[in-house]
Parts: sequence; structure tokens; C-alpha cells
Amino acid sequence: MKMSLTCVCVLFMWIICVHSTRHHYDARVIDTDRGVIRYSIENRGHRDFIKLVKSFTSGSVWVADQENLYSINTTTQVKGPQIKDECEENSMCEYTISLLRDGLDENLLLVCGSTEEKTKCYNLNSSYSLDDNFQFDYGFNIHEPSLLIGDMLYFTKSNMGLYRINRKEMKDKIWPYHTVSEQKYVKLMASKDTQKVYSFFTEKHRSVGGDCESGLWIPRVSQICTNDRGGSKDVLQFSWTSGINGRLYCGGLEGERPFTRIVDVDTVETHNDVKIYVLFRNLWNTSAVCVYNMSEINSVFNSSEFMKMKNMNAPEGHRPGQCVGDSTCLSADVLRFMKEGPEVKDWIMPETTPLMFHHHHYTHIKVHTINKATVLYLALESGGVHKVLEDQPVFIIAEFRPFPHGTHISSMLLDTSERLYVSSGKEVIHIDLQMCHVYGDDCDGCVLSRDPYCDWNGSRCAPVSQNSVQHPAFSDLPKVAQSKTKPDGGAPVSIVPPSSRYYLLCPTISRHASYHWYHGNTRLECVQSRHGCLHLIESMNETHEGSYRCESTEGDYHRNISRYELRMNASPTLTVNTALLPCFLLLLTRLLS
Repeated sequence: MKMSLTCVCVLFMWIICVHSTRHHYDARVIDTDRGVIRYSIENRGHRDFIKLVKSFTSGSVWVADQENLYSINTTTQVKGPQIKDECEENSMCEYTISLLRDGLDENLLLVCGSTEEKTKCYNLNSSYSLDDNFQFDYGFNIHEPSLLIGDMLYFTKSNMGLYRINRKEMKDKIWPYHTVSEQKYVKLMASKDTQKVYSFFTEKHRSVGGDCESGLWIPRVSQICTNDRGGSKDVLQFSWTSGINGRLYCGGLEGERPFTRIVDVDTVETHNDVKIYVLFRNLWNTSAVCVYNMSEINSVFNSSEFMKMKNMNAPEGHRPGQCVGDSTCLSADVLRFMKEGPEVKDWIMPETTPLMFHHHHYTHIKVHTINKATVLYLALESGGVHKVLEDQPVFIIAEFRPFPHGTHISSMLLDTSERLYVSSGKEVIHIDLQMCHVYGDDCDGCVLSRDPYCDWNGSRCAPVSQNSVQHPAFSDLPKVAQSKTKPDGGAPVSIVPPSSRYYLLCPTISRHASYHWYHGNTRLECVQSRHGCLHLIESMNETHEGSYRCESTEGDYHRNISRYELRMNASPTLTVNTALLPCFLLLLTRLLS
């Protein structure tokens, strides 16, 4: 018997894989407060500036608003030091935190504060104190993408470009050459060997006459060499000599224009490459994700011809963007060509068609690979977070709603231990990503969730383990227990007085399923509420006696959820199922309105 149940569950999983192509635009499951831990933040500054950074202290995360630092984990919240300095009349001058940055070295955390005149940066050590500071006389508010590689701090300024400062030697710096284009930087990342830095940004198209692309944003990626020392004293001194640009393509479906506005970027390392997930929007504010490979970006940068600029051709004998030992020794021809910000002709193409998201507007993206599957976490403008399985079409597994509707999400951080941290202007939320019980307590509901973090372990839907049922391709499958939520035996009998009202409740879990009540073989419509699918009997009589069952339909799968047997007695009093009193009040209000 146990072996036959295992076969039934495995067969069901195969059916789900075959019939999973139906596209649902909404999340299958909605979750609010389950698995959520909250941390209050005293943010009196700019609501968009909340930084989340993994701490070198195991299990902790650093949080920064414009005035305060916090260290948080699942049990504690510790307030860190403030950045202060001596001002006139021996008073203390507080800095506004402008940067909280982790380096490629996991034991290094950098925090910077800025006033109108200068910026001061510190290392944050394990005792929560600041040391080894350096400063530069520029009042930069480094709110935009940044990167720390060894002693080199890279940071961006929209409409200006990419900067680099050596925190040990302030004279060692690279400033961007003057640019006239309107740009918004989204992401900085280093190559695996740290020899190059890539910038992802959106640039306002420079209109030329009646150009049909006038006023559009153009998605771009650029690269520079980390050993770039700038040019000669005559050309590009203290400016980049290795910067080249490419254009990203993220095509729309037939009849739709391509996606051009980059919103956010995240990366995932594979065994031999890096995948780059870019969140886009188009002119109609529809969201999409395109996935690029770093190897493809490098191939285009290394082989594509360059677009002509002011009748200038690419110099012979030196490939623009190629890293050299000493950039100050490059020829004047090469430096003049690099001064114009060269762009390759070939566009950088995604590995597949876009992952489309109709009717949803997203602001942030985080990506995680688990059990050979890729899960996207996408922050909604409404303040929710979608947990999405990468597929064609995409499958929205669940929606988390930890904040009041309309809350602005300022940042997200995906922890390696399956925790997601999400910040608003007032608090940080920690969401447990392994809340498998929300999918029900039977094998069918667990598999229908398609959540890579969860599987049926023989008795319940639980985080994936070696004893879980994962996929029919696995030969070593465990025994599967009988589903608990399937009706077992006879239906419970309820005695309902004649002429009284009565309500039947069918609990609903999946928003991808449809629910109906059946009285014998007659299908009855139900009223959807936050408590479930309701059937109202206005006045009990002989025709209402008998068996009732609630059935859910999800794809080709039909399941009996609830069963009741109703009978009458001789008392004509009003009877209401007390467990359904909130639903009764809601329905009564609607009926009287």
C-alpha cells in the first residue's frame, strides 16, 4: 500500500510538470506575517537610503540609514557607532552616512559619512568600532552603486560617471572624463579575476533630428580595467583610458517595443560563468527580466567592431578596452579615441526571451539558485515581494506582504541561509523562505506549489532534505503518506433548523485554483472571501438537505477540499456557524448595501 502511494505521488508530479505551462499573472499563495521578524529603524533622513550588507559576524546583517548603524540577526538588534568629527568651537559635527559597503574580502566592511565639504570613511571592526579612517575633500553622498576591491573604492555618480579612490594613497585616483549624457547607474560588479569592473546603467538617448528613439532610455554596460592609471599629462590624465560601452538588448513580445529602462541587476555564479539578471521596464511600465552571460559580454567587447565617432576610426595596434601594464604610456591616438567613450557595434543579447511580468511593477531583484532551480525575488511597488520560479512562462510561487499596502521598499538582501531581508524607511523585515507549511499538508498541494525549497517528506510539506520526494527522475524515492487534507470517511452531519440561514466554508490556499460547491451533482457558485469559499443557504428547507462537497480545480487536477451532510430538525431558530461569524457579518453588510 505504501509503495502504491509513492507511485501515485510520483505520477502526480509528472502530470504537474507536463501541465505547468498555463500562465498565471498572480501569486499562487499570499502570505502576510508567517515567518516574519521585524526590526525598527530610527530613520529620520531620506526614506530611500537604507543599506543592507552582510556582516563578517556570522549570521548578522548590517543596516544603515543616514544617521545610524545597526547589527541585526534572528534574535538581537545592536546599535552601532556614529561618525562624528570636531567642528568649530569644539562642538561635535555629525556626518550623514553615505555608504555602507562590503568588500570582496568578507572580513572588510566600509562605512562612509559625508558633510557638504568632505567625506570620511572607516573600517568597521568586529568590536563594532570604527578605525583606519581616510577622507577626501568632496561632499559626495555615495548613495549609488559602489564596489570595494582591496584598497580601491569604486563609486558612481549619475550624469557624471565612475570614480575610483585609493584609500591608502589619496593621490591615486581616477575621475570620469566629462560627459554630457543623462545617466542612471544601477550596478557595479567585478570580474572573477578582479581585472575588470563592469557598470550597468541606463542612458538617455541623445536625439539627432527626427530620430525615432528620441527621448528613450538606452540600457548599457561598460567595462574598465582595474589597473588603469589614467592617460598622459596631455590627454586623459587621471581619467579612464580603458572604458568601452555596449548596448543591452531585451526584446518585447511580438508587437511590443523592447525593454529599455534598467531598474535593478543581480548576479548568480555558475561553475564556469556568471549569469546577470537585469530587471527592465518599458514605456508602458511593464516589467521583464532578461538574463545575460558574462562570457557573452566579454566576447562582444573583445571582438565587435566599434562605431565611428567624429570621423575617427579605432586605432591600429591596440584594441580599445584592452588592459595594459601602464596606461600612461598609451599613444596620443589611442587616448584621443578613448576620450570619446567608444561603443561597440554589436548589441549584447540575452540567453533567452524575456521573462515577462504583466500587470506587475517591480523595483528590486534578488536571485538564488537552489536544487538546480533558480528563484527570483522581486519587490513590488505596492510593498510586497514576489517569489518567482524562473521558467517560460514564469511561475509566481508566492507573494509576501510584510508591509502595509503602498509601502516603498528601499532595499533587499538575500542571505545564504535562505533568509530574505527587506527594508522600508522605518523597519527591516526578515522573511523565512522555507515556510513550506503554507502550501497545505498533503503531497499534492506541496508539489503544486513548485517551490524548490520544499518537498513532501512522507508526512508533510517541509524544507528539502535527502529524504524528500523531489522529481520522478530520482530513482531513490521515499514512501509517501496519505494526504491529510483529503476527506476521509463520511462527511460530518450538521443539524440545521428549518427556515434558518446556514453557511458552508471551503478553505482556499491556491489563487491559481477555482473552487465550487456541489450539492449532489448540482454545481453551486460560492462567494470568495479572505476566509475561503463560502456557500450561503438563505432559508433552510427540504431541498437543501443532503451532501455538499467543495472541489478545487487547478490545471487538470481536481481535489475535494470539504464535505458536509445537512439535515433539518423541527426548530425554526436562526443558526449560524460561529466559526464563520466574521464571514457572515461581511456578507450581511454586502447584502444590505
